[in-house]
Amino acid sequence: MIGFQLIKYLLLSLLSVFCYCVYVKAFKRLSQTERALGPESHKKKNGTITMGGIIFLVLPLFFVSYTKETIMIIVTTLSFGILGVIDDLLIVILKKNDGLKASIKLFIEIIIAGVVFFFYLKEANNTTLEFFNLTIDLKWVYGLLILWLLISSGNAWNLMDGIDGLCSGCSLIFGIGLMLIAYKEGHFDILNLLILFHISLFVFWCFNLPKAFLFMGDVGSLGLGAFYAITSIYLNSVLIFILMAGLFIFETVSVILQVSYFKKTNGKRLFKMAPFHHHLEALGFKELQIDLIFYGVQIALVIIALWLI
Repeated sequence: MIGFQLIKYLLLSLLSVFCYCVYVKAFKRLSQTERALGPESHKKKNGTITMGGIIFLVLPLFFVSYTKETIMIIVTTLSFGILGVIDDLLIVILKKNDGLKASIKLFIEIIIAGVVFFFYLKEANNTTLEFFNLTIDLKWVYGLLILWLLISSGNAWNLMDGIDGLCSGCSLIFGIGLMLIAYKEGHFDILNLLILFHISLFVFWCFNLPKAFLFMGDVGSLGLGAFYAITSIYLNSVLIFILMAGLFIFETVSVILQVSYFKKTNGKRLFKMAPFHHHLEALGFKELQIDLIFYGVQIALVIIALWLI
């Protein structure tokens, strides 16, 4: 059995390399258009192939062991991924880094999260939060938590996807934390799903390191955020998830603070640019240096979270 799993992992690795190579060759028209207000150094990235996240969201599905839990995780992930595809295609077609209107995107995300919660409760799944020795049953309020987790995670991962290798690298480290939790809790079907997913994501990361051959696009970042959020819910590790996602939360907060400060001070900026990784770029940090700083912080957050279990 173990030997068969290893063969699947090896086959997925080889297929991932093959698919990314073919994708880069075949879809040169699916090119990224950088934000007009983004860092000047990013203008040279115009034309980089995008929507590479389709591969690491879809390819592992041919190797997964399907259970009620893994099906719900996959459906939720693909729902956010499809929303990302629409967003990416608008960017590619219109040649503007705008995509869907924020209000429309939020509305669709709320609908997806609501449907997820309905089926989650239908299966009589856990609605409690455990904090040290304290257990709180949130009942229907748990639905609001799912709503917040899915929407905020999708958008937080989307914001983190700003420089080569950043979002994918931090996600790989984040995923290792979830794998260890799944193993400890005995959720082996979810563990297998996580391993398969991260094999393909690791291959993408190799293509995405500076200088990137390929971007994941909104399909990748929205799908990733939803994937980690819904997986943590089914692992009953919501609070651990929030701690491990501290870096992604910080990136989101940096944008909120920047916008609020800009409005209240009539045009002054709290950071040189937001999210925070762009602030570091404006200070002169190289993309690889920023990656390594963020990877180090993400490793520390995962270690602290696992220590608290």
